[in-house]
Amino acid sequence: MNQPTKIPNLDGIANKFELDLSRGIMKADGAEDHARMIEAIEAYKAINGRLPPLQEAMNMGRPAQPLPELLKRPVARSMVFSEAIKGYLAEKQHDNAKRTLYEKGLLFDEFKGLLGDLEVNLFDKPTLVQWKNHEMNKGAGASRINKRLGFLNDFFNWCIGNGHSQHQASPVEGLLISTKGKLKKKQEHWKSFSDDDLKAIFGAGYPKAMPKPDHYWIPLVALYSGARLNEIAGLPIEQVRMIDGDQVMEFKETKTSTEGRIVPIHQTLIDLGFLAYAEQVRGAGAERLFPHLVDGNNGYGKNAARQFALWLDDLGITDRLKVFHSTRSTIITRLHNADANPAHAMQITGHEGVQVQNMHFQTYTHGMGLAQLRDTLNRVRYSFDLEALRLEDPKYQAFLRRWNIQNERKKRLNKS
Repeated sequence: MNQPTKIPNLDGIANKFELDLSRGIMKADGAEDHARMIEAIEAYKAINGRLPPLQEAMNMGRPAQPLPELLKRPVARSMVFSEAIKGYLAEKQHDNAKRTLYEKGLLFDEFKGLLGDLEVNLFDKPTLVQWKNHEMNKGAGASRINKRLGFLNDFFNWCIGNGHSQHQASPVEGLLISTKGKLKKKQEHWKSFSDDDLKAIFGAGYPKAMPKPDHYWIPLVALYSGARLNEIAGLPIEQVRMIDGDQVMEFKETKTSTEGRIVPIHQTLIDLGFLAYAEQVRGAGAERLFPHLVDGNNGYGKNAARQFALWLDDLGITDRLKVFHSTRSTIITRLHNADANPAHAMQITGHEGVQVQNMHFQTYTHGMGLAQLRDTLNRVRYSFDLEALRLEDPKYQAFLRRWNIQNERKKRLNKS
């Protein structure tokens, strides 16, 4: 027969030591008080079957309060942080980009490692202030801290809304370093490519330097559409299609919009064989425009961006503000220089409320005619020699045949 657990006598020990497990503080005035502090922890474990969580452990080292006051403020039980995170991330897969989910996962792991896998109710505002101070002490900038606080705020609000927390409001509320409107943006903007840059990049050496279809086509598509790296790299083949007589690319759930946008395909891309390549891919039964690419934490475009960066280095274009993303800056600048309708330019590039060369786009215009967008986009011209870019096989037939053979082999291996 099991003997009842012996509970140590804790009378008179509340003021003899300081105990704060959240910061690793265990202070006692001499050996006798240290023994009593250990008794307090063991007593809690004997009663509850576990070591005390953060808030209760801290209270054990504080002056005793009258019993009625303690009874008014019990700490309600709640789901532990790690279990709540599983549910939160599972739900957020439906409306967060893969990169965002990855960043949230990293943050939550760091947060748990620093503060412990406690019950959600125990993460109060002082605890979140402690975490914010820790981030600032690491030298993190205001934008990064606010972004991470936003992730945590969304999590705690999700817990409240789903009944996993007794908080009346998120403990993150009010902790942003500055409001979004007042926060000074310190990031440097990517520079546009000059005419000389473009002549060098898209010169006679480009086809050889960019041997794979993603290497060759993604920078060109970006330069003539303003689309982002991973919008192009991960584009499903079914979203390269004809609408109302115009050949278009349809970008869904983009960085700035859950509705996406439709962008006409520039005539120069058509002349270089882009549509012929897309049809070759479609005929091969592939699901994406670049079927050989593998999705990673940073999307499908990592290899194309790396190859482009190496090519810039080879050409001696070493300005750190001239990168793949400069293709986007370049077409936005060219649209402005061509006196393009601001609403058309914003629809094409997918920007909301941005400022480009003193041009403010404040209203996102939906439903404008594709013919208008096509005509606006085709006003963009570059001075490099298109003949130097032409490929003998713009369809990449040999490459896609090899990919198809390898893909079928993988399928057979997976079945066996």
